[in-house]
Amino acid sequence: MRRPLFLLLAILLILPLSSARRTSSSVRKEKQENARKIENTRRQLDANAAQTSRELKNLQSIEGKMRVKRNEANSLRTSANNVKMNSDVLADSIKYNTRHLEALRESYGKALRTIRNRRHYSSPAAYVLSSGSFNEARSRIRYLEELSQWQAEKARSLKAATARLKVQQGRLDSLHNVLATNLDSLAAVEQTLRIQRNQADAVVGSLKRQGRNLGKVLKEQERLARKLDDELNRIIEEESRRNEKIPEQKRPESDTRLTGSFASNKGKLPSPVDRAATVVSTFGRHTHEELEKVQTQNNGIDFETTKGAQACAVFPGVVSMVIVMEGFDNVVLLRHGEYLTVYAGIDGLKVRKGQKVEAGQSLGSIYSDPTDNNRTRLHFEVRHEKEKLNPADWLR
Repeated sequence: MRRPLFLLLAILLILPLSSARRTSSSVRKEKQENARKIENTRRQLDANAAQTSRELKNLQSIEGKMRVKRNEANSLRTSANNVKMNSDVLADSIKYNTRHLEALRESYGKALRTIRNRRHYSSPAAYVLSSGSFNEARSRIRYLEELSQWQAEKARSLKAATARLKVQQGRLDSLHNVLATNLDSLAAVEQTLRIQRNQADAVVGSLKRQGRNLGKVLKEQERLARKLDDELNRIIEEESRRNEKIPEQKRPESDTRLTGSFASNKGKLPSPVDRAATVVSTFGRHTHEELEKVQTQNNGIDFETTKGAQACAVFPGVVSMVIVMEGFDNVVLLRHGEYLTVYAGIDGLKVRKGQKVEAGQSLGSIYSDPTDNNRTRLHFEVRHEKEKLNPADWLR
């Protein structure tokens, strides 16, 4: 009896220890599994946020291109309306001149028929020689001369009217061709706009389904923009305290492109991008018409261009500062006397602090994002010390 009882007690004592050992192992595995799941979830959330950010940038790109096409369409409509108005006026003038020409021809023909009917002589010489006296002959010669001058003048009038009508008709034909070309171009632009509108609607729909991610991305963008703004303000304040403002560099008067001070060139400054670029985000605070949660504050304007593009100084100045900012890569701050220009999103720097630069000089290549199909963007600002100005008012 004692041996079976002892075995039973031993088994009961061993089981909890064995169970404890299995529980500790499973707990460790469970912790590892949970950590792996958390890391996977974090990565997925980051990937979702990155995808949302890409879609938001894609929407900005599409809407930027749509602004360009809308402006193009408006210009074509205005041009087409002007051409139509001019062609209508010209057509009315042609109708009047045609009637006038027909009246001239009819009057001239009637006069010639009358002259022929009144003549009883086969030739002007016979008409003169049949005169009864010298005075009558002289009168007949004068009459024939005046008649010849009248006929010549009428012929010239008819010829001039005919030529004028021909020129007007040619101009009208040319205007009709221009109008047809404008209307064809307008139709093509409107078709492109419809395609872009459909693309934008698809992206908007996708973003609406990503409410939480969208909010997260917008907050992150706002944080980065505020961080850049704070850093720029700090630099400007520090310069002001040290009284290290660098005198404004002016263009020589012999250079007809840009002359005088920075302020005097408002509306004349060249693009900060060395090639064709689309404005994808304009100055100020904006609320998207379809995405109410999408409210953005832009202290400058954002250009989108192609890979390999260079950021260029818009006016002679001095490199006040070069900084590296999260979300903006390298940022170059140029000082032009009391005014400053900011170039954010530069990859390969070509300038250094304190360096003098000329208008059009490359500051470096614009960063292309390899994770977003090499999307290439430059953020550009114009400031009067700390006051933020709309760059669109300063560029050509």
